Amino acid sequence: MATRPILRAVSLAIAAALSITTIALVPGTGAANPNLSIEEVQQRVDALYGEAEIATERAHTITLDVQDAQQRLARLRVDIAKQEREFEALREVLAHAASDMYATGGIDPSMQMMLSSNPDDFLLQAQSLDQVLRSQDADLRRAETAQLALEQTKTRADQELVRLRDLQAKAQKERETADANLAQAQEMLSRLKRAERERLAELQAQRAADAAAESRAAAPAPAAAPAPSVSSSGSGRGSTAASYAAAQAGKAYVYGAAGPDAFDCSGLTMAAWATAGVSLPHASSQQYALTTRVDSGSLIPGDLVFFYSDLHHVGMYIGGGNFVHAANPSDGVLVESLFSSYWQSVYMGAGRV
Repeated sequence: MATRPILRAVSLAIAAALSITTIALVPGTGAANPNLSIEEVQQRVDALYGEAEIATERAHTITLDVQDAQQRLARLRVDIAKQEREFEALREVLAHAASDMYATGGIDPSMQMMLSSNPDDFLLQAQSLDQVLRSQDADLRRAETAQLALEQTKTRADQELVRLRDLQAKAQKERETADANLAQAQEMLSRLKRAERERLAELQAQRAADAAAESRAAAPAPAAAPAPSVSSSGSGRGSTAASYAAAQAGKAYVYGAAGPDAFDCSGLTMAAWATAGVSLPHASSQQYALTTRVDSGSLIPGDLVFFYSDLHHVGMYIGGGNFVHAANPSDGVLVESLFSSYWQSVYMGAGRV
């Protein structure tokens, strides 16, 4: 989520036009101080949107860790099953040895204990079984090693399960934080009076015109391509991804969504590159880690552009100085100038897939 939605960008103009009109929120909602100005409410809404996206992107990253933990746990369980089979085979070897001993003169009571069906009891007093140690030393040693390996693998599996549950709880907490912030922002916006909303719409239109002018002035040569068209320069796969992303302009922003009707920021870039046959993780920081750094003067369509120091927002360059991104719940998917003063102030770099 960008903390610079169109609504936020016009907050100063709103304040000037309405002379810091205050908003009479319904008492008891807890949504905001009833004496906040429109400017202050919009700033708070922007902050809540930003906090919600940060939490969402953290949840995405933790979810990837959950998937890794699930895969490790699955592999450990496969190992446990294999080791249990191997251990049982060795136990049967010793059982045959005991049978032979019985046929030749009776089985030692300690051998009966060894052949217990309970693995925890098995080999408990192996060191005292002199006769078995003399006749079946190699098999016994292999059984001891197999039992130790099995116990260690089970311990690792238990630890991995604890880690998995901890990660799942953390991811859920981040999602709940995002939901709470979004609900508070929506509550605050819902309390705007009709006249205030109409004035916001008028100022948004002016803001859009100003942004278009700034885009034309700020874009490097060649002149900015009309949004949301995609420049023909760049790789075939990059152009495919960029074309898909640009075509989503106007669709809704939903935290955690990756299309086809709604997106969050990393969901949009992930879905766009999927159309070009490339799998990206659903997390902006992970997308940054998996791409190759590229200078802003060498951008081509399909390159990912990252914002804010914690890399919690990502968009896709589409050429002509423009990028497309899932901005926030108010604005949805937008095409904007990468070289505008705001986006350059929070720009952290670009990555090539």
